[in-house]
Amino acid sequence: MPKQIKRHSFLLLMICLLGMTKLHAQPFSLDDKIKPIELNFVPMDPPNKPLAKGRMNVTVITQVVDTMYFFGKGFSTYAPAYLGVTAKDKAIPLQVDLCKENWLTASRTGNTGDKGYWEDKFRTEGDMGIRIIAKTKPASYTIVVWNGEDMKVDVPSPFSKDKPGSSGGGFMGVLKKNLLYIIIAVLVLVITFLFFKFKKKKA
Repeated sequence: MPKQIKRHSFLLLMICLLGMTKLHAQPFSLDDKIKPIELNFVPMDPPNKPLAKGRMNVTVITQVVDTMYFFGKGFSTYAPAYLGVTAKDKAIPLQVDLCKENWLTASRTGNTGDKGYWEDKFRTEGDMGIRIIAKTKPASYTIVVWNGEDMKVDVPSPFSKDKPGSSGGGFMGVLKKNLLYIIIAVLVLVITFLFFKFKKKKA
């Protein structure tokens, strides 16, 4: 009798482990009908542009189904990230959803609209999913995902001898508080420039 209990316990453990493996292999969902495409990143370190250093993915898609799913791995809350979707035909709008916990609930959503593109800046941890819905097909578009390096944040010492208000006011204080947003704004300009430069070379 004890041997049968051990055998059943072992089988139960193996089933649980197999279920965990399947969960890891299929991001956000166990629905076999959803076949997400993994976005593979390449290192990015353009000369004389240290703020653009990180990794990047450029994917060109012609969508013939209602919904397509993409995902990327290895994001960090300490590293800025950028997503841009550009439709080849402005007359064919695309709905873009950023998904984190599952494919049904979007953390952020947008539409390429009349401009023909949609972009967003964010920070997240681990995996990130992108769901694109095209009401008119076929729909051709380009996905650009950039992920910077982890930002080095100096934690102030609780025993600092600095005088109160010595660095919190004036221009320098405002600059320090908004430094992250300034860096991200510069990065978006650099990435946009590089993307259109890449697009012209390809054309």
